[in-house]
Amino acid sequence: MKKQKLALLGATGSIGLSTLDVVARHRDRFEVFALTAMSRVDELEALCRQWQPRYAALGDAGTASELQRRLRAQGVRTEVLAGPQALDELASHPEVTTVMAAIVGAAGLPSCLAAARASKRLLLANKEALVVGG
Repeated sequence: MKKQKLALLGATGSIGLSTLDVVARHRDRFEVFALTAMSRVDELEALCRQWQPRYAALGDAGTASELQRRLRAQGVRTEVLAGPQALDELASHPEVTTVMAAIVGAAGLPSCLAAARASKRLLLANKEALVVGG
């Protein structure tokens, strides 16, 4: 069975951490391809060290730059992106098979739409994307 490549949008929240717990129990089925957070740079750094995703993203360029610096200093090869466009890019990335949308509120709608347009398996962890996108 080919592993599902997971983009986890909202990795540092409770749903994101619960998702990673499930992934840890099924490492034969999932590969963490991308992890994102709005601003929790310390928490995302720890997750990047643990999971070694190809990509990570943060809400703004300053914190993304700081995370990239920290990861490089530790020998972690994760590429760090910034801003809302990074979420859309990761949600629709050609290598991603599954997107877990664990972003709070309507902020996650654009990346959900990007994933849907790219025919990704989209796992919604909140109703706002459905209500706002309705």
